[in-house]
Amino acid sequence: MLSSNNVVRLNKEEVIEYLRSTKDLCLQNHPKKLQISTQVADLSNAVEQLDDALIFDRKSDFTQELEDLDLQRDNAITGLRYGFLMNTYHKDANKKAAGHILLEHLDTYGNRIARLNYEAESTVLVNISEDYETQPKLIEALTTIEMTDWTTILKNANEAFRAKYQERITAESAAEKLSFTAIKPQAIEVYEKLIKRIGALTELDENNRFATLNKELKTLAKRYQQIISTRFANHQEEEQENSAMLN
Repeated sequence: MLSSNNVVRLNKEEVIEYLRSTKDLCLQNHPKKLQISTQVADLSNAVEQLDDALIFDRKSDFTQELEDLDLQRDNAITGLRYGFLMNTYHKDANKKAAGHILLEHLDTYGNRIARLNYEAESTVLVNISEDYETQPKLIEALTTIEMTDWTTILKNANEAFRAKYQERITAESAAEKLSFTAIKPQAIEVYEKLIKRIGALTELDENNRFATLNKELKTLAKRYQQIISTRFANHQEEEQENSAMLN
């Protein structure tokens, strides 16, 4: 079975389909006899909630606006990183030193900022923007490599995103709807409880009642693990190509 950490790495549609398939396999193997009816019912409810949330997200005008604003801030932080990186190769000693200072500072926040979830990225970018406005060493370095305008773009893009995000929260609250992002952790927790229940009962199973279900769940998990592995490999290849273009 997929660990909860790996389920998190699936996209929205994949999460729903994986959890739905897990639920269906359990139902096919007589959950009442296996004493997992409660956990399977909870997972079924979680899948329905995810479905509803995804439909609401797709119908909402906020979804596309948030995606567009998120892309703008992703492009800004990515552009800053590459700008700093390129300056570390500059023939001018001052610009080279400034590039190293800025890149090292940015790396303290991790090298996958643009791939964080909405909430985490918002917080990180607020902190980075504040650093660029308050730390003299960074201010001087940005001036040296003439990238202060990029920090303004980043701050404005993140502020626009955060404002639209809060607007969406208000709308969802009025409609008594939770976003897919808000429901997903709860759904994964329900899934984890089911898997732990199956694992515990399997250890006590002297009649191999769980053999078929476990085999089917492992086969399902293997297919989704391949999706995750392929996506990770493609991402690594893309990063290597981008790095090679800058060298």
